[in-house]
Amino acid sequence: MKSFKQLALAAAVLAAPFMAQADLKAMDDSALSGVTGQDGISISGSFNGSIGSIVYTDSETTGGTTTAGSLRLETVSFTGFDILDSDPLKIDVIDGGAGGNDKLQISLPAITGQLSVGAIRVGDSSAASIGSLAINNMNMSGSTIKVWGH
Repeated sequence: MKSFKQLALAAAVLAAPFMAQADLKAMDDSALSGVTGQDGISISGSFNGSIGSIVYTDSETTGGTTTAGSLRLETVSFTGFDILDSDPLKIDVIDGGAGGNDKLQISLPAITGQLSVGAIRVGDSSAASIGSLAINNMNMSGSTIKVWGH
């Protein structure tokens, strides 16, 4: 009796793929012409983070002497950068046409959030801060970036 149950279970498992295809129907040309598809990548999510410091250094040589100055952005943070499912960042490859290069296209949505810089210093980390910076309600909706090699 046990082997009969195992045989029945094995037959049911093997028949499952055929039952799943039972509702598939052939499409004629007129029905097929109304079918569309998409490719590409859509990205959405909520992004938060921090950066301890961003340092830009400019070296100059004058009369054989090299000097360097720097700009430091310290305590950089970004919070609440939300990209909605209904308006995602989209990445796609677009056709370059006859003789043209295909391009990677990045379409930016509305991105909400805040970027802040706690201290801006000219010189090293012991220099006095000349202020701070905040960017609020950034909206890059409709912006497009295209990337290709040459």
